[in-house]
Amino acid sequence: MDITTKLEERLKQIGDSYLMFSGGLDSCAILGTAIKAGIHITPVWINNGFGRASEDEIRKQAQNMGAHHLKVIDITPTKTVVSNPDNRCYFCKNQIIEAIKHLEKDAVIMDGTTGSDNGYRPGRKALNEQGVISPLAELNISSTQAKDIALSLGANKQIADLESCIATRFNYLQPLTDDRLKVLKEIEHLIIEETEDFNVRCRLDDNDHIRIELSDSNSFLAFNDPDFRNAVIELGEKLALFTTLDLKPSRPNAYDNRITNDI
Repeated sequence: MDITTKLEERLKQIGDSYLMFSGGLDSCAILGTAIKAGIHITPVWINNGFGRASEDEIRKQAQNMGAHHLKVIDITPTKTVVSNPDNRCYFCKNQIIEAIKHLEKDAVIMDGTTGSDNGYRPGRKALNEQGVISPLAELNISSTQAKDIALSLGANKQIADLESCIATRFNYLQPLTDDRLKVLKEIEHLIIEETEDFNVRCRLDDNDHIRIELSDSNSFLAFNDPDFRNAVIELGEKLALFTTLDLKPSRPNAYDNRITNDI
């Protein structure tokens, strides 16, 4: 039995459910597979201000997967989440799950965690405590395999690549204020527009330093253009004294490297 068939069979076992939908390829793999199999599934997008993609883009992605309706819930992050402790994701995921449970008391909820999602992930603790089902992880389906499934079912890779959690750009204990989130999003969108580097990460290390990680060495060449470079600097100066380029390529949140908690 191939992985797509295994996923379909597992989703049939789960039955009617809500899906924490991000627009990324992992949750797209679940949504597309469920809809193709005729399984009733409600994709839910939580708008807490941390996403890089717009609501219209997320709606379009859900439509790409065959969904006729996307439930959108707007929430304001709690003070604990905004304070940005190193287990922020635990509190953030709990708030998201509770928002979905308000739709239906005994809701069955799924998410797109895959078999590749290892390392420091405090959000997974919240998923386990709240009984959220992660079918991709259960079946040990990797992110690469989920990507193949999602794209074969019509997912838009550009939208999937665009979506990313901006909260991960902040060093821990740096508050997640609306103004800061807005500026970091603007810088990343500007760089994406100029370079098509969707894996750019603009990180606020402290009050003095913004550090930009680029995934493609060719993206550095764009900064030879003084107009583009000055536009990035002008945005950066709204938050910090220095706007810098990291010589290492884009990578998972390096702030987690100092954390030894096994979650």
